[in-house]
Amino acid sequence: MSAVPTTAAPAAPGTLTAIATPQVNSATQGAPQAANGDTPPLDWESEIQLVSSLAKLQELERKIHELRQLVPGKLLEPLQSLTNPKWGPQGSSFADSPVQLREGLEQAARTQLANIENFKSMWQGPELQPVWAHVESRLKDSAGQIVQPTGMWERDYDVLLEELLKVERGKDEELLREDEEAERAKAQSSEGEWQGVVESFIQRNLPGVRVIKEQETLSLAIALVKAGVIFHVAGVKEPDAPGVADWHVSSRAPPGRVPTKLENSMTECLNSRPRKWDLAFLLDMISSYADLKQTSCVKCNKLTNNSAQLPTIRRAQSTQPSQGEPRTFAFDALHSSCV
Repeated sequence: MSAVPTTAAPAAPGTLTAIATPQVNSATQGAPQAANGDTPPLDWESEIQLVSSLAKLQELERKIHELRQLVPGKLLEPLQSLTNPKWGPQGSSFADSPVQLREGLEQAARTQLANIENFKSMWQGPELQPVWAHVESRLKDSAGQIVQPTGMWERDYDVLLEELLKVERGKDEELLREDEEAERAKAQSSEGEWQGVVESFIQRNLPGVRVIKEQETLSLAIALVKAGVIFHVAGVKEPDAPGVADWHVSSRAPPGRVPTKLENSMTECLNSRPRKWDLAFLLDMISSYADLKQTSCVKCNKLTNNSAQLPTIRRAQSTQPSQGEPRTFAFDALHSSCV
């Protein structure tokens, strides 16, 4: 039996049992190769892995039935115009033009052949390679003796997979909240912690970014030279609580000038950020505007949108702290119309 079936047929009942009764030792046979040549491990004891594989097979079977029902009718559809003119081009009958009838049949054949080729690509694609390999391994281990289930799908595995992923996302979000709470407690544990954050940021010497220390407690200014913008940052403390609960940002316009619409848009985005207690996060977010007039939107890849607006929205990328190094944050630029 080959690792990848070469003919399109519904997954046999034994196939489903072979997937749902895993053995870890044979789980990675036939899996796609990683960039370094190693086989990425697949955990066939994982419920999500099993349900995901069954969902792929369920979709494969649905495609098979769809092709069986549609392909014959679509191939012969041009011939229906011989008795029903509404099926012909622009409401005319193909019978009026044998050339058009031939072209219609050829086009129908090309379209359905493309559908079949797409199905073959799905069947033989990298996502299903490890599934077929695991099925064959289970069949080999059991000498082909697999207990047959009912032969019918008992669950909608797409729906079940989404439910499992939702639970998994909830767990991940809870871990993130716990990690953030631990970071917050550490940042607020000392009155002078914020000054160390500022010094670390200054030492990075980012181009076009200047930090201006102010005499007031919990206050500083950041100048973005290229953008021609100065932001004032002030810490806000909660009564009877250590550390800073929020760092508020305002635009500092020169005397006699009110903040521009662009400055107000940036300030609004900065003050609507998450991690309001995290000064390091805020400083990195402000510095992401340093090349504002040269930074394109990550969604539309344009500098300005149809309203001639620059991408002033910032969305934090998912980053992990490096061991032994201060954590830094990166941000994507977006137009407000592209969010």
